[in-house]
Amino acid sequence: MAGRLASTAVTACLGIHISDDLIGAAVCGSEPDDVRVVPLGTSGPAIPAAVAAGVDGAVLVGEAAVDAAEPIVRDPLARAARGRTGALTAVITHVLGWAAVGSTGDAPTKLAVVVPDDYDAVERDNIVAAANAAGFIDVALVPASLAELRGTDVSEGVGLAAGAARIGMVDAPPPLITREDLGQVVELDGPPPAAPTDTVGPVSVFDECTKPELPPLRVTPEPVVAAPPNRPAAPAPAPAAMVATPPLRPIPNRLIRLLPVLALIIVALLVFVVGLARSAGDDDVTTTLTPAPSAAPSATVAVTTTSSTTTIASVDTESSSSTSTSTTSTTSTTTNTTTTNTTTTPARVSTPGPVTLVETGLALDTGTIVPFGQDEQLVIVELVSVLGDPVTDSGESQTEFCEGTSVRFVRWGNLEVVFTNAEEGTPRRFTQWFADGHLDPRGLVTPEGLGESATVGFLEVTFPNVFDLVPAFDDDIVGIFAVVNPTTGAVLNGTTLGLDPNGVVTSLWAGDTCTRIFT
Repeated sequence: MAGRLASTAVTACLGIHISDDLIGAAVCGSEPDDVRVVPLGTSGPAIPAAVAAGVDGAVLVGEAAVDAAEPIVRDPLARAARGRTGALTAVITHVLGWAAVGSTGDAPTKLAVVVPDDYDAVERDNIVAAANAAGFIDVALVPASLAELRGTDVSEGVGLAAGAARIGMVDAPPPLITREDLGQVVELDGPPPAAPTDTVGPVSVFDECTKPELPPLRVTPEPVVAAPPNRPAAPAPAPAAMVATPPLRPIPNRLIRLLPVLALIIVALLVFVVGLARSAGDDDVTTTLTPAPSAAPSATVAVTTTSSTTTIASVDTESSSSTSTSTTSTTSTTTNTTTTNTTTTPARVSTPGPVTLVETGLALDTGTIVPFGQDEQLVIVELVSVLGDPVTDSGESQTEFCEGTSVRFVRWGNLEVVFTNAEEGTPRRFTQWFADGHLDPRGLVTPEGLGESATVGFLEVTFPNVFDLVPAFDDDIVGIFAVVNPTTGAVLNGTTLGLDPNGVVTSLWAGDTCTRIFT
């Protein structure tokens, strides 16, 4: 579809408005009044602002997404402004399928999206990237206040989309307002000046003015006489000093001055050869010269990869050098050798601080283990004893992203602790933790040093057999990973920005009572 949109001229503009609740669309043709509403829903032109993943891998939009299984994205525009463009691309693609123009069935080739007035340049660029992924290369972003001025109230949720479509079609100029329209009387001082009879004057604003009383728009350079065609202009004659041939002077003989230098070089070579011969005669055993090891710490954590297993080992520098020497000495007598690939392990983010993240709860540096299922008051008292008072506390609340009849979010910097209850009237218990940083409190990482800003490569090396990473959407660079503890069966989850080894971990959580994929 992207190639077809890129190769055709602008026939119509598709306007899309995504509010907090609804998605509306309209198409504007070449005339300003040629605006029609795009019917998206079964009960009205607008559809719910919702995006979800279907059971067969398809992306559901609107009414179909409302009844889908969680998680459901309900803010595709704001999500795209933050750089996660997959949901907005799905919305634009869905709307484009219902926006055929006339009886020919051609799709609009220009897109106008309504955005909040305060979006900055980065947020606007992210939205344009989402539109490009849907196949649009001609994209206009219309502030909501301007779309409201040019919009209509034809139906709920579509007025601003109609205004954006009008503005997107630059063929529709704004109406001209004359002084007579404002009720002013215009009196002419005299007859209008006669049109000039000279037809040689300027014909556009890009031509220079020829009236004598006005200065020219730019200075005209002096005319240059062109050289004959296919023949370069004759160069200026050379100075007389260059025409005459300079006298030839013989090169002086420098052999006598070079002899002392050559003699010194020969003496230095003889001394060097004699030194090597003496050192070779003093040794009873022939040794093999090996390059000196590069500067490195005394111990390096490394990953040794073989054909069947991958293990993490601590390699000592001195023993490594001895092993290298023995391998060199036996190479001359042994024909079958085994090659071992060694890759340095990516560095961990930090060492654990006052609170350590574990897949079954939290571990405090006081030696206390706070597992999931503990009473909320006991957990809060323990955390206050090491972290101080919390920064925010939601109190009792409800949210569709969490299980239970009530939920409470308590946050200390980058650490959020969740308490939920299974049934109404029962006490809330500690059911989940969530971390989106590792500096507040300091050392907010797992015992292995995994935390926010770690790399995907660190995950692959540290958890080689229990780590799994999948993309959140087919066209999204955001990844979702899981690390399963084979002993307890508990799962450590998180998100990454990027799916290759250089991708960065952006959040971690444990406990499954609240969905964290789209939040």
